[in-house]
Amino acid sequence: MKALAKIALVFISLAAISAQAAIKDTQVVNVKLWDQGSTMGISTDRSQVKTGKITFAVENDSLSLVHEMLVVRVVSFDDTLPYDEEKARLYEDRVADFGEVTELEPNQSGELAINLKPGKYLLVCNMPGHYKMKMYSDLVVTP
Repeated sequence: MKALAKIALVFISLAAISAQAAIKDTQVVNVKLWDQGSTMGISTDRSQVKTGKITFAVENDSLSLVHEMLVVRVVSFDDTLPYDEEKARLYEDRVADFGEVTELEPNQSGELAINLKPGKYLLVCNMPGHYKMKMYSDLVVTP
């Protein structure tokens, strides 16, 4: 019985070490979605992360508008993304969309945890008209 207890203790210890390593390896990007009058934006606490698991902690700092955040891979930050002029939104099914924190009411927050490979990404608010008002931010993922 003592041998089983020791084995169980070893497994519990290994699981705890593994969980701590996973948390340590996760990078967090703090994201603020904001607007002031006719100006909108996405602010981040970092514009570069290393490849791997990244958690986006997203907060809508607006007093009155709903915002969201999509993670879109681009070849260049100057890329023209497919845009539906009628709906005033990106065609989400035509971009390399890696996930989103969808439709946050004012003062709400949300999280998105994803694995990203090296490359260039845009963090985009795709609520009607917001992308055209420059509500996006660059993110570089390095090896």
